[in-house]
Amino acid sequence: MDKPAFAGTLSQLKAKDAPAAFLLPLHFSFAPSRILTTAVQLHLFSHLNAGHDTVPKLAQASGASPRGLRMLLDALVAMEVLEKQGDRYRLTPFAARYLVRESPDYVGHMLERDTLWQLWTALPEAVKTGRPVVDVTRQQHAEEFFPYLVQSLHIVHREPARRLAEALGAGRSRRGLRVLDVACGSAVWSLAIAGADREARVTALDFPQVLEVTRTFVEACGVADRYEYLPGNLRELDFGHERYDVILLGNIVHGEGERVARELFRKAHRALAPAGRLVIIDMVPNDERTGPPFPLFFALNMLLHTAEGDTFTLAEYRRWLEEAGFHSVEPVEIGTHSPAIVAVRS
Repeated sequence: MDKPAFAGTLSQLKAKDAPAAFLLPLHFSFAPSRILTTAVQLHLFSHLNAGHDTVPKLAQASGASPRGLRMLLDALVAMEVLEKQGDRYRLTPFAARYLVRESPDYVGHMLERDTLWQLWTALPEAVKTGRPVVDVTRQQHAEEFFPYLVQSLHIVHREPARRLAEALGAGRSRRGLRVLDVACGSAVWSLAIAGADREARVTALDFPQVLEVTRTFVEACGVADRYEYLPGNLRELDFGHERYDVILLGNIVHGEGERVARELFRKAHRALAPAGRLVIIDMVPNDERTGPPFPLFFALNMLLHTAEGDTFTLAEYRRWLEEAGFHSVEPVEIGTHSPAIVAVRS
């Protein structure tokens, strides 16, 4: 999907040197998020997919007002999520694939609830206090929050996971890999390895209710006979000694923070076989913390959601991993906002 027409860069807007050109669009940048979320919550993309392609038809199908729907639909057209011809609306290929609830590639699960929006309204207080609104690393909150989120993230991360498995040589230079997938969620990262390496064996670790979701994805991929499950808290469980060839930390470190992350690295070092690899997938800002925007925005998301979470630079990861006994700490491009980081056990 091409970049939406409204999405100019901040540098382009600032270059115009006018408050209306820079500050107003920046202040109003919440609008596309709320427009998209509202459309998902009203199931508009599914209604369009079912043939309800005019405002009156969509109003009847969704129970929304014709006036409000017309405004919402036109905004979605301006965002290039929908197309319009006369008084008829239709899905773009992108919307048909990712925003129709009946699609196997639906990613709207994470938009169906307003939890994220509500938490971000508390940002001023969180910045003042340095404390989260809710700590999703606690088991009670994690088992409520993550089963919904991982269903969307599985689709988002599926192709990067395939690229990572290829970079790790799974099924080619490396066969029969023993993998520990820590806080696995949907197991998207280890499933890519299991798909490439038919001899791989995976241990999936997460809270019990999250593992129920994990099992559905593993069974759907037809690799249930090569998975075993380890329920519990990653902070408390023993990973063992020299048991694994690969340990995956897929979008985990940002939620745990430096203190827990460094202990995780030490546990991973003990649990890996010689020359085993620890793989970190996360949001990684540059070493100066001046960009890219998304990892820096996500650090604030961790302020709202966790007691110690943050995003960390490659230089920080290198220092902590080397202190834990790893060497050859290198970034691997996998086609996302940040590279994966691969560290080899000494």
